[in-house]
Amino acid sequence: MTGLKDKTMRAIKWSSLSFLTTILLTPLFAAILARLLSKEEFGLFAIGLSLYAVGQYIADFGIAQALVQKSDLTEEDIRAGFTSSVLLGLLATALAWLLAPAAGDFFNNADVTPFMRAYACVYVIASLATVSTSLLRRALRFKPLMVVEVGSYIIGQGVFGLGAAYLGLGAYSLIVSAAVQAVIQLSVSYFYGRHPFGFTFRRESYRALYAFGGRASLVNFLEFLSTNLDTLMIGRFYGTGILGLYNRGYNVIYAPMIGLARSLTRVLAPSFSVVQHDQAKLRSSYLSGLMALSILLFSIAASAFISAREIVLVLLGESFISVVPIVQVLALFIPFPVLGNLSAVLAEASARLNAKILVQSVYLVGLAAAYWMAYRLGWGILGFASVLTVAGAIRSAAYAVVARRIIGGGGKEIVRAYTVGLVYGLGMAAVMFMVIYPLRQFGLSPFVLLGIEVLLSGALLVALLLLGPTNELQNQVRTLIRNIISRTGRWWKDRRHVKGT
Repeated sequence: MTGLKDKTMRAIKWSSLSFLTTILLTPLFAAILARLLSKEEFGLFAIGLSLYAVGQYIADFGIAQALVQKSDLTEEDIRAGFTSSVLLGLLATALAWLLAPAAGDFFNNADVTPFMRAYACVYVIASLATVSTSLLRRALRFKPLMVVEVGSYIIGQGVFGLGAAYLGLGAYSLIVSAAVQAVIQLSVSYFYGRHPFGFTFRRESYRALYAFGGRASLVNFLEFLSTNLDTLMIGRFYGTGILGLYNRGYNVIYAPMIGLARSLTRVLAPSFSVVQHDQAKLRSSYLSGLMALSILLFSIAASAFISAREIVLVLLGESFISVVPIVQVLALFIPFPVLGNLSAVLAEASARLNAKILVQSVYLVGLAAAYWMAYRLGWGILGFASVLTVAGAIRSAAYAVVARRIIGGGGKEIVRAYTVGLVYGLGMAAVMFMVIYPLRQFGLSPFVLLGIEVLLSGALLVALLLLGPTNELQNQVRTLIRNIISRTGRWWKDRRHVKGT
């Protein structure tokens, strides 16, 4: 068990490094893109990305999760996974080409058809990397995964994507970025997670993978629909211009949280799977992670709510100033998808997929009804953001109930984790407001104010983690600080010794 814990903590460190790097680069890239693309082009991209995700679920069909979760993995399983990925990737590409005109008609936008077809060409490249990345995740080898993820993002988005946008390719620059990232991820992941590039067509080879993978794919598709339902409905009812505004507000505040949720899934799913039959260890791991994330996420949400104006002005520019209220509402949404995802990962790792299917199905139906009501009542895109936040909180609570059943109790600890996080978030908001509001009256530039907000929220967050309830993240922060102090002391001692000689 010690070996597993060490592997998990190393995986979390590398995953955290990837997340922190992405959270630093994403605002920079978003700020540049906001000045190169129009809101209509962002709306087209949002539609294309949502439709592309549909094909991704078809191309994967839960194979990646099945390869990670399966207790005894054979070479035949790997060949079956590879064969499925390739064939499903080709199927997804073909379907995208055939259905692209229907998508253009649905959104009343002829530009959607060629954009969707161009995006579909990435399916096959991405599907080839499914098995190698899954094998690395299964072995908790997150160093190469995180290196390629960050490297491909910097090269694909920072160099090719921004370069293509600068050259005038518009929304298609984002397809260029996706294709380059897929090629890099395929090359590097296969180098570290090599497997037979062989096919198998024996029916029995697919039973075990599809028994789990089919249900996992259904869950993923339900999650996709619920995550992208606002994009699909806003694009249909309000057009690409309004969708572009909503998309920028959504992504500037929520995109980093998507990265954190994915990092959690990659790290914790294989770790939870190993201890899925030891309820005590499973319970301890879940509750410790829940407390740490609750403190972290509610504090980040509070900081983002107070800083929404400066975030929009610095990252998107004055032309997007109307999305400030949307960013504030979505800032309140930040904790719930990630905390819910932690419980969802627990259900997936213990093969309780029926519970996930039930939660996601009810959530999807309720969300669709609430969005429709918001549209009919004329609440606009701010109403859509408010509906998403409330629905996200309810979904997170539902998954907490599922987690309680899996770990065999712990209801009070779960409620305490959410309560502590909420209290800490309110405290963060109060301190941030008392400091930032007076500074705004002096007419400081948004760049200066955002810098102050980042430094202040960072200092407060470290203090909250150090002084808050015991959790694994707190232990890691304290260890990091001790190491920094120790290394600084040794450096200073060596420096004085050199001067003395």
